[in-house]
Amino acid sequence: MKIISRVVFLLAVLLSIGSLNTAVSAETQIVNRIAATVNGRPITSSEVRARLMPYIRELMMLYPKQGPRFSAELVKAKKAVINELIERELVLSEFETKGMMLPETMVEEELNRRILYQFNGRREELLNTLRQSGMTLNDFRESIRKETTVAAMRSSRYDRGIPPTPDEIRAEYNATRSDYRDISQDTITYEKIYLSAAALKEGETAEQLYALAEDLKKKIEKGEVSFAEAARAYSSDQHADDGGLWPPMKRGDLAVDFANIAFSIPPGELVGPLLDPSGFTIVRVINKQLAPAPPLSKVKEAVDDAVRRKQSEKRYREWVDRLRESAVVRTFI
Repeated sequence: MKIISRVVFLLAVLLSIGSLNTAVSAETQIVNRIAATVNGRPITSSEVRARLMPYIRELMMLYPKQGPRFSAELVKAKKAVINELIERELVLSEFETKGMMLPETMVEEELNRRILYQFNGRREELLNTLRQSGMTLNDFRESIRKETTVAAMRSSRYDRGIPPTPDEIRAEYNATRSDYRDISQDTITYEKIYLSAAALKEGETAEQLYALAEDLKKKIEKGEVSFAEAARAYSSDQHADDGGLWPPMKRGDLAVDFANIAFSIPPGELVGPLLDPSGFTIVRVINKQLAPAPPLSKVKEAVDDAVRRKQSEKRYREWVDRLRESAVVRTFI
């Protein structure tokens, strides 16, 4: 299911709000071209788009009318992605004569990690994103191989200092233990009002539907109407009669973009209108139950690596800056 295509369709055909519609639509239609080169090594636009797709989906949900905030966040995300890819090629260019080979298992582990943390464990969501960006799964694997190679090269060059102490490892684990959770098992309870474009009467527009969603949100915030009353009167989903209250849901059972937004909302905060593939949503989180972190014994090696990376970060940054100064870097988008 092509989420981006459906979102762009809604914006262009239903909302007719176009500050970035043309730019986003055109971007998704480009099959591939060169986005940048580093010492002659190409970075393709499909790779940039593949990395940007999750950001774009969330931004379009959060800012249905787009506008300055949407534009600023999109520009910032695009700049960060291109800089990351440039840095990757700088390091690969420096080490390409080393002939370093990675075990295929490392690439597969990283691929599975990204599917879990970026796509709620849904492989099909990754494949949809790749199709929309014009990137093949083999291309994506090669991109992961490059990044994993860079990480290994960095480790061999800069992360071989004095081993972290048990106290340092424990402190790092305590600070970052949530990063090692199986987030697809997180559970959330929320209230939701879903205003469906399919419920529009003849002559009504999605602009009016969006205005209704904004008005409902304001009335709920002011206490003029309760969330449950508004849900029973206007919501079109299966829990409208329950006042919009959904039963506890696992993160892995939710749409990826909705899950990413919902789990970032503090309990009690009212958010919306969010752009849905066929309407608008207002949501309020009741509570969240996060999956437990694995014990240190199971992730000790990863935590050890994280401590070493932090200890060597300054020297690594200085080295990358020197590489950039002597490199020929060109960007085209």
